[in-house]
Amino acid sequence: MSGARGRILVVDDDAGITSTFQKILQGEGYDVETATDGAEAIELARQSPFDFVLLDLVMPRMDGLTALHYLNTVAPQARVVILSAHLGRNWEAEALRLGAAAVMPKPPDIAKLLRLCDELSRESPPSAPRPA
Repeated sequence: MSGARGRILVVDDDAGITSTFQKILQGEGYDVETATDGAEAIELARQSPFDFVLLDLVMPRMDGLTALHYLNTVAPQARVVILSAHLGRNWEAEALRLGAAAVMPKPPDIAKLLRLCDELSRESPPSAPRPA
């Protein structure tokens, strides 16, 4: 794992949310980068590995489920946590089926999110399809 506690990519089209998460997570010892949509997240993940991706579900250009599908290939080591104010049983089940490590409502309970990151960092990396 990179950095003091790991590398996290925060993906959300709301700049206030990405900025807030970045400050909180950096304060907890994580290296943090941000992206404004799924397409940008995939490009960043291709350039450099991340331990975690905090991924909004509803975004312009590319939604979170589509991004999750591609992240499984370009960043199979990353634990993806879906965050959304628009969770429904179908979206949550689909995110988990696609390999999300967890699904949390937005705004998340920060203490729970940090505990989840700690728990996931102690697990083995997920097995996901490798690029062909």
